[in-house]
Parts: sequence; structure tokens; C-alpha cells
Amino acid sequence: MKKLSRTICLGLTVLLGGCVSQYSISEHEMEQYLSKEIHFEIKQGNQLVGAEVRINDISVRLGAKPDTMSVSAATQVSIKNPIFPLSAKLTTTFEAKPWYDSATHSVYLRQLELVKVESTPKDIEKAISSATPQVMGYLRQFLENQPVYVLDTKDSNQALMAKMTESIQVAPGKLVLKFTK
Repeated sequence: MKKLSRTICLGLTVLLGGCVSQYSISEHEMEQYLSKEIHFEIKQGNQLVGAEVRINDISVRLGAKPDTMSVSAATQVSIKNPIFPLSAKLTTTFEAKPWYDSATHSVYLRQLELVKVESTPKDIEKAISSATPQVMGYLRQFLENQPVYVLDTKDSNQALMAKMTESIQVAPGKLVLKFTK
């Protein structure tokens, strides 16, 4: 009986020890956070000539490539001019390496690379190609300087995780928070 009790205790200790060493954030949780917290809109120019850029939708894919997070953004672009006004939807996909800032309890992106741009309607792609580098520059700068996820220190569970998180690891479909030992 004593041997059985020790075996059960040892098993529970190993099981609980594994639970306490990491926590994960799903792609869906990150998308919800980004949809709620990130608002990106730029207006430049005047009533006759100008541009307006607005992100409508962001999706996240974690771990499709090792240690990489993919962020796709549906962006509405409007270019005003008296000769040929344009309106298009750009879908851009960036890949980046996420990193954890323990001081702010936030996940940021670095080494952002543009991997894909699609436009709707398709025939407008040539017309907006001159504005595309500027739009991509705005998106890149925005995504590199805004956290893509912040642990909520007002929530007692996340506050504890924020104190214990040492680093992160990208796994397929989730971002794993590694705790201090």
C-alpha cells in the first residue's frame, strides 16, 4: 500500500510539474487580441489628392515554418486623384520571428518579411504598384512596434504567467510560453 501511494504521488508530481513548466497561446487567441487591440488607419493628402489605408482583418498562423509566425492582413487602400481614383483590397502576408519582452509581458515581431501581396480586383495591381512599397513600409513598421499579444496582468492566472515567463517557442498552431524553473 505504501509503495502504491508513493507511485501515485510520484506520478502526480511529474504530471503537475509538466503543467507548470509551460502555457500556450493559440492562433485564435492571438487573432482575437489583434482584432480587439490593433487599429491601423492612415490618411494622407487633401480632398483632391491623397491616400487612405485601413486594416480590416488580421489572421495568424503559427509554426508553419520553424520558429515563425505568419501574419496576414486584409487592407483597404483608397487613392484619391482627379484623373484616376483607385480603391482596392490588398491582402498581405508577412513572416516574422516572435520574441517575448519580459518587462512589458508582451510578444513582439522581428525580422518581418513580406512574402505575399494579392489585390482585388486583380487588374488594379499594376495601378497601385507605386503605392505598394509605401503601404508595406507602414505595415512593417506598425507590426514591428506594436505587441501582437500582451498577457493581461489584471487576470490572476495571466499575471502569474507573466511573472514566470522566460521565453517563448513557436509550435504548430500555438505560441508556447516557457517558464522559469
